[in-house]
Amino acid sequence: MLKKLKTPLLVLLAVAVVLIAGASLKEKTGMTLLSSTLVIIGDDSDASKIDLYTPPPGKNCIIEYVILREPSGTLAGAVDINFGIGAGTTGSWLDNEDSIVDMDQTDDYMVLERTQHIGVADTQYEHSVIDGDDATANNRTFGIYVVTGATTDAATVTIDVFGYLF
Repeated sequence: MLKKLKTPLLVLLAVAVVLIAGASLKEKTGMTLLSSTLVIIGDDSDASKIDLYTPPPGKNCIIEYVILREPSGTLAGAVDINFGIGAGTTGSWLDNEDSIVDMDQTDDYMVLERTQHIGVADTQYEHSVIDGDDATANNRTFGIYVVTGATTDAATVTIDVFGYLF
């Protein structure tokens, strides 16, 4: 009887090791889609932070790319959009983004990457790791601040956040 159970137990153990190791490897080997959120970009957004992604407790996160896609219509007038952490309206990841005004078709998309961050000088950029255990809720959540949004109050866009956890 013990010999008959031995093979299935070994197979089950092997599968469990692969699943556990696979989850760990996925987390450490590369960038992944962290979130996808439909966001109002219209003027009625009043520069309050809209949360896009919060790392789980015990994890840190680095955001690599943000993709804006499928606007509901024109985003004309959206001349001050900020991305980052914290409670203020100045973006710590990307400040004063104004190129999204060019998005005017429902099949448009735009890729924003971390190399476009704000910094002390054009060649010197310093960014914050998002700490999933930070004591302040705003500091552990990556979000968007619509400071000057689209002239159409109901204008929306889907925002995909890519990065990695460690």
